[in-house]
Amino acid sequence: ITRMRLVSLTMLEDAVDALVEDDDELAQDVIERDDDVDRLWYMVSRVFRTLLRNPSAAAEIGFPRDTCFDFQSSARQLERIADHATKIARLALEVDAIPESAAEPLRRLLSEASQVPETAMDALLTDDPDEASELASEARRGIEEVDATVREVDQQIYEFEAQKAQALGLVVDSLSRTADYGGNIAESALQKAAPRP
Repeated sequence: ITRMRLVSLTMLEDAVDALVEDDDELAQDVIERDDDVDRLWYMVSRVFRTLLRNPSAAAEIGFPRDTCFDFQSSARQLERIADHATKIARLALEVDAIPESAAEPLRRLLSEASQVPETAMDALLTDDPDEASELASEARRGIEEVDATVREVDQQIYEFEAQKAQALGLVVDSLSRTADYGGNIAESALQKAAPRP
């Protein structure tokens, strides 16, 4: 899961770089890395399925079954982030250089959006329930910032010619969804941190 986090969020950053810098080679590299994330996702799914079939396996790996569920559902969110990075990379291959005025707002949106799953993953992986709750709440607040930036960027790209505006609109949507997926991870972290009955 930690590896999925690193690869998927790096893919997202590289995909936006490829778009902004009109770097087809980097875009192609991002698309190829999606296979790595898919392989990791299948591995997590296979382990989780084993735990469902054989409850004693959870004791062997050292996590309660509900924690394994939280890890598996968070891994799914990371896999979706990688899919959106791939979508942005494919758009980068299709469109020519984007207007310079769009570069800075997109990078700012990328930074805000990727911070949500980063913080949420920190919350999920800490053993301190108080720290987990604090980080998860911080991640959820980050979604509000992302939503405000999305509205700003949408207004800016509305001015561009139709094809570029449409492509950039899809990029903005993918970055917005990245924050939402981070919010889902934060929810899992909050549930994991909740006192056990």
